Amino acid sequence: CTLDFVDASKVAITGHSRGGKTVLLAGATDERFAYVNPNNSGAGGSGCYRYHMELDNPPEGVEDTRSEVLGDLLRAVPYWLGPAMRQYEQCEERIPFDQHMLKALVAPRVLLETEGLDDTWSNPKGTWQAHMAAAEVWKLLGAPRNIAARYRPGGHAHDFGAFEALMDMMQYGSLPEANPYPDMKPIFEWSAPVSKTD
Repeated sequence: CTLDFVDASKVAITGHSRGGKTVLLAGATDERFAYVNPNNSGAGGSGCYRYHMELDNPPEGVEDTRSEVLGDLLRAVPYWLGPAMRQYEQCEERIPFDQHMLKALVAPRVLLETEGLDDTWSNPKGTWQAHMAAAEVWKLLGAPRNIAARYRPGGHAHDFGAFEALMDMMQYGSLPEANPYPDMKPIFEWSAPVSKTD
């Protein structure tokens, strides 16, 4: 930030997989990041603890037939979570929070979530559930154009192009977004109050 060619008001952070988990946490806790982009971050990242995916008939070439869940994190990387999280293994619906709350801490700054539709382990449907819930906070704060999700065909890979396009678009207009799951019903009920100007 002390370099004369750096615009400290436009610092961006992006990360993939476990790096996506850390990017979301960093963006939520450090307001210096104007643009936050977790990519394919799954459980403990952009994915919803309460909504899991499981494929009955996985397409050819799809390795993971279910999404990462809290128990997977507790077995592989227990030091990423507080010890109280153990009580919610296999009953994630009882956790008094979910990842939309972490996402909401980024608001009203820019959050772009990027996902692969075939990356079942990263729980793209659960990420969309948490995205829909978090978007209400951006609406409440009057910045609905600052949150978006981009879903691309494919698996577990970093979508750098979407993040570069985001930064360009934010200079000139709002973020385009297409609902990847138009028939999915939200599992979170809260919505932002409608203002008198809406």
